[in-house]
Amino acid sequence: MVIRTDEILSIVSKLSDESGLKVTVHQSVKGGVVAGTACTIGGVLLGPPGLAIGGAIGGCLAYVLGNGKFKPVSRVISHDMKNEDRQQLVQSVRRIVADLDATDGMQLLVLINGNAALKGRVITEVTNFFQNQLNMAIL
Repeated sequence: MVIRTDEILSIVSKLSDESGLKVTVHQSVKGGVVAGTACTIGGVLLGPPGLAIGGAIGGCLAYVLGNGKFKPVSRVISHDMKNEDRQQLVQSVRRIVADLDATDGMQLLVLINGNAALKGRVITEVTNFFQNQLNMAIL
């Protein structure tokens, strides 16, 4: 199977978009800290009603601070990744699909989409790559 690197990256991007994979860019933790802090302060100042008020205000503040900070994996692949990282990702996916008989990217995409277990393996590999190689959290 001789499938070009850009075709594999395109397939990975399409599969990650279909699966809704997004890179959190560590905003979830920050949002949790903001919401938790506001909830705690509200509880200390106003008691039980303050917990609800502080939680609501903290949640809204966390939303405002984190809005737009979650990027689709496909965007990270196409815009933010270094070339070396793209090559490593392609090699990781190639190991999974090496035994498939496909001559181009479209055939490979059809084969992967037709096999739920294989599609799951590719998505898992992409998730693991982003978490382990790039130290990015995936949502």
